[in-house]
Amino acid sequence: MMVMGVEYARETKMLFQSLMEAILESLGFEEKNTHNKTPKTNQESGNDNYHNKREENYDNIKKDIGDGSQLMVVNCYPPCPEPELTFGMPPHSDYGFLTLLLQDEVEGLQILHKDHWVTIKPHPQSFVVNIGDHLEILSNGRYKSVMHRVLANSKKSRISVASLHSLAFTAVIRPWPMLINDENPKRYKDTDFADFVQYITTCDSKHKNFLESRKLTDIYT
Repeated sequence: MMVMGVEYARETKMLFQSLMEAILESLGFEEKNTHNKTPKTNQESGNDNYHNKREENYDNIKKDIGDGSQLMVVNCYPPCPEPELTFGMPPHSDYGFLTLLLQDEVEGLQILHKDHWVTIKPHPQSFVVNIGDHLEILSNGRYKSVMHRVLANSKKSRISVASLHSLAFTAVIRPWPMLINDENPKRYKDTDFADFVQYITTCDSKHKNFLESRKLTDIYT
């Protein structure tokens, strides 16, 4: 069983890294291309510093992702005779970059979409991928963290396995500088795990989620 768990963690880490490579590309991060280089025009040479910064940022964040944290969480939600009185898990967003969720055939997971709770129907042999707070911060709001909850079931138990991925606990998460300009100002404070621990030990956690506590401006207006 332990060997299977280690292998599952390794495979989900690889999937997370592949997904993040695609996400970074969509945000404008660039991987260094050392093959088939042709002579540059004057205009292209003038843009070298810009592209070098994009490539350097890509290399740095990719290494940070590879060295980052992974938390495996197995949840078992037993049947509840009065499901309307409680939640399997209350509304929240995940702290990290991405969460890869494997769930059984029992419904329960809901996401908040346009102020309405939407049930996510389980699909066999598939993952639900939830965007977390760190990705919203890194993308300066281009990707949105997913608010979600789990409902209790009156007749069936529900089991899920969540693989939560982020940077190292000592890393500082900040909006990528090249996504910040006059039209899109910096929208989030720099943050690290110590900020998160401080947040959950204060009364702020009773009034707003962690991501809201890191906002500099209202990105939804």
